[in-house]
Amino acid sequence: MTSIFTAIFCIFIVVSVHAQARVVSHLEVKGIGLYSDQRNDKYEERACKVFRPTKKQMTRYFNLSKESEESGDLLHEYYSPCLAIGSVIFKDGSSGRWTVQSSGLGIVVFENGKSAVFFHKDNKWTDPYACTYGLGNDPIC
Repeated sequence: MTSIFTAIFCIFIVVSVHAQARVVSHLEVKGIGLYSDQRNDKYEERACKVFRPTKKQMTRYFNLSKESEESGDLLHEYYSPCLAIGSVIFKDGSSGRWTVQSSGLGIVVFENGKSAVFFHKDNKWTDPYACTYGLGNDPIC
């Protein structure tokens, strides 16, 4: 009886997680190593040049990200001036333009005019601002 319950529970978890995630069918990276020039900071410009995510890394990012219609505290806690931009088509047919910060915080503006916030923390790219988010509470820091 316990093994049946465990099997059903595992299937439920896998199906529910899969149902929530968007899956990328096509992705283009159009710009990497960019920076938000709102403060016109030369240090930020130099630091952001090392943020160079690949197409494979960006596809992984979207496939694993949590999606929300609001950024909540993420925008404050995980702000980074380092940006990558591109376009994405998901397997559900939705598509749009994306901007992702080196912190793992991103936004997709869909073709229908709606937008969604995406966040995934454990990415494989170089983040020049790692260990500065959330007051450096990450055990790796």
